[in-house]
Amino acid sequence: MSLSALSREHPVLAFAGAEWNRLLEKSRNHKEIRRDAAPERVWIGTWGDLDHYKPGLLQTAVNGEGRFSDDFVLIETEEELLLSGRSERAALYAVYQYAQEEWGFHWIYPVQEPTVAQADSFQEKRIPGTPGTGTELRRHRFYSPRMERRGFVFETINEPDYLKSMIDWFGKNKINELFFTFSLWDQVGGEIAPEIAKRGISVTLGGHSLMFFLKRGMERYANQAADHPYTAKAQVNFRDPELQELLLNDIAAYCRNVPNLNLVSLWPEDIAAKEEGSFLGSYLQFTEKLANCLHQAGLPVRVEHIAYNAGLSWSMLERNDTEASRDVDTLLAYWGRDYRYGYDDSPHDMDRRAKQALLDWNNAIRRTKRELTIFEYYSDHFMLTQLFPFMPSRIVADIAFYEKLHVHGIVNLVVPYRGPDPYPWKWAHSFNSYVFCRALWSDDLEGITRDYYAYYPEGEREAVQALFKELEARLGQITYWNIPLFPARVVDPEKANTTEERREQIVVMLKDLKESIRKLVQQFRITPGSEALRFGEHIIESAETLSRKWAEQ
Repeated sequence: MSLSALSREHPVLAFAGAEWNRLLEKSRNHKEIRRDAAPERVWIGTWGDLDHYKPGLLQTAVNGEGRFSDDFVLIETEEELLLSGRSERAALYAVYQYAQEEWGFHWIYPVQEPTVAQADSFQEKRIPGTPGTGTELRRHRFYSPRMERRGFVFETINEPDYLKSMIDWFGKNKINELFFTFSLWDQVGGEIAPEIAKRGISVTLGGHSLMFFLKRGMERYANQAADHPYTAKAQVNFRDPELQELLLNDIAAYCRNVPNLNLVSLWPEDIAAKEEGSFLGSYLQFTEKLANCLHQAGLPVRVEHIAYNAGLSWSMLERNDTEASRDVDTLLAYWGRDYRYGYDDSPHDMDRRAKQALLDWNNAIRRTKRELTIFEYYSDHFMLTQLFPFMPSRIVADIAFYEKLHVHGIVNLVVPYRGPDPYPWKWAHSFNSYVFCRALWSDDLEGITRDYYAYYPEGEREAVQALFKELEARLGQITYWNIPLFPARVVDPEKANTTEERREQIVVMLKDLKESIRKLVQQFRITPGSEALRFGEHIIESAETLSRKWAEQ
């Protein structure tokens, strides 16, 4: 098989070609990779390019399927292999998909070399053409994500090298959006923007970033500038016309210089609003004015508002009498789920109430023909704590639930652990993050986890899987306590104001957790010093320490 030929000059297609050449060379250096007969020529381009290059071939392969910008096809004719996407970014995905299916490459963890697992050759679909003309399809397969928008959110991780490694990993696992707070982008954007651009990934800016602009103009925003975005003492007054005017112009000016910017999702401060009845409407009107301001500035940037129970405030999550916007999209974030359950089977009143809020927003937004995106916390070490639950089954089930609602997309928050001990938070969140990426393209939990566990040496895969399944079964209950203990968590016994009965329940839970994981670690052999064993030992030690502290309260 030869090096790639590109349909035309384009930075993302150029990167796709370079990645093909690199992966082809890597495959040649692996003796265990199967060598099936394949066409000598490789062509990479978009669907529009393919229609010009070989008219009619795409229509035969796609057969009317597809509705998302990242749909792509792998086509093998008598003469060549064609890797083609609806967009340039999707053509890059086609390169990675072929490497996965034909050569067995899987990118499980950022930075690390791909795992080489057993390859499953892409599906045989023979369709007659005219022999000798290059139009006879030997094999082809069509791929489409389950949602249009598939993103990760970063609020505070000012580590450019780590973010660049994640961007590389996101491209390989077909993530199409990166969401940053304005303040974080201001710190790292210049360094990471080239890596984002050559993969064609969209950028969203926003989050709890209002104070970023207020601090930049302290003399103009004197009444608000003292507040920090994560320890705000007061909510922003979105009804103040002078404040709005100044903020809108500053935001538009900043956005003008951000490459790949597709969306602004600017949120209120992370505290409950006092004017419960009118706050959501005032905030939503502010985002509509922002959308108009960006449009007037000639910027092709969409805007969304958030519906979020900040400080457990239902009035900031539930729509009630607020009309859904016809001008901006909606991001819905429910903080406090018990992740042992889905929305359909949770026994908790708050989870059921949150489900009704979600369904109400979804119905209202469909009437206004705008988009709804879900905000989840699968990689958030604040909500999930350092007793971090692996949640492959919950993630796959959640995405299936959201897909049935026909939501536009889902974004996943990554929050680091900030404790004094050398806890491997980057490794810990990557399992959930990997499952999240894969589940946005497939509902095959067994296949996703099979590929994941291929990362581990064959002799210890069974042990690691048994440990991780027990961690999944046991650690999800930690999330239940976020609401009863709010604003404390299970890992904050010294901050918690709760009853003796609840303290006793937590002590019993932590002791049971410690013993169940200890038995598994002792039963199975896992490589000493490996991250899997270190994590198991960390859970044992943390559960023991916390159970003692809770007992002493």
